Amino acid sequence: MTIEDTFRGAKNGYIYSYAYLTMVAEEIGMERAIALQTKMCEARGAIDGKTIKEQVEIKDFDAKAAASIAENYVGSIGMRLEVIEESPQKVSFKVARCPLYEAAQELKLDAETIEHLCRAGPVRNMDSMVKQLNPILDYELRKFRSSEENFCEEVIVLGKP
Repeated sequence: MTIEDTFRGAKNGYIYSYAYLTMVAEEIGMERAIALQTKMCEARGAIDGKTIKEQVEIKDFDAKAAASIAENYVGSIGMRLEVIEESPQKVSFKVARCPLYEAAQELKLDAETIEHLCRAGPVRNMDSMVKQLNPILDYELRKFRSSEENFCEEVIVLGKP
């Protein structure tokens, strides 16, 4: 299976996921629906982070080590991260093509809703995951894309204990 096949499969899965979320939002309201999604994403990220930490040989996760894990993690849905700054304390990267973004766009969600979904879901998932690797790591969405042709800038930062 190619990365393009993986991307298309992930995008289709997210189309169904976001379609479901919008249907749930019609019943209970978008804020409540997104709050439930956030809770699920945080729990899933924590489970994945714990599993990953048990499977790798790395004991002291700095930002660079966590970024290498993050690259593999998002690679499983066909995404690629382009590193634009790298140090043990901070790794910044561009996310150009994203199956979540494309799925939300296909469902005609507006840019503000898509950004809110990303910050409340996948970004919280990644933050929970990296915190399992090292509790003083943070995963942040620093810049949300302004258009389909643009990119998001995300960062993993090692804070102080």
